[in-house]
Amino acid sequence: FGALYQGEPVEREGLLYEPASLRRYFRLPEGEADAIVAVCDPAEGGGDFTVLPVFARYGEDHYLIEVVCSNALPEVSDGLCVEALMKTDAQLCQFESNAAGGRTADKVQAVLQAKGARCRVTKRHTQSNKETKIIVNSPWVKEHVLFLDQSAILPGTMYASFMRQLYSYTVSGKNKHDDVPDALAQYALLCESSYGNKATIIRRPF
Repeated sequence: FGALYQGEPVEREGLLYEPASLRRYFRLPEGEADAIVAVCDPAEGGGDFTVLPVFARYGEDHYLIEVVCSNALPEVSDGLCVEALMKTDAQLCQFESNAAGGRTADKVQAVLQAKGARCRVTKRHTQSNKETKIIVNSPWVKEHVLFLDQSAILPGTMYASFMRQLYSYTVSGKNKHDDVPDALAQYALLCESSYGNKATIIRRPF
């Protein structure tokens, strides 16, 4: 997978996601994934990141296969989201529709449709406390999500940036960035919600 990633964090007291607590993978299981699903937490300004993780689901395991983690201008981050969803042939992407999220979802959906992508875009508005949402959904993430092995993450990539932000989130102090753990919490809620359980994503017949 490439060069050894040198950004392994120094463990600090109160970290929610200790590196050793995460499940890892080198390669995906054999066969086609049950579904390719993504969520997006769009940037709302003030140094926020647009975060879009894409997951390949195999049974009860969810492999993080692609990420967008960018604080670029909307016209750039929107394009990165489209690229990630098309590259992975994602079937569904749920956008947080707070503030700029609705605009981002509409723009990304329009581009995907114009390009003939199969991905369906949905929106979800939330009023829950972000910190609480992140903390209470972290056990599900640790149990079900698999991240690339540290040795397979290339320096300078958005995947590396994603993992650095995840490692740095603390429950015992202020967090400069919480967009990554918030997106993972959003994905956990999608998978556990009645909507997620009822959604049927079928494989293409060709």
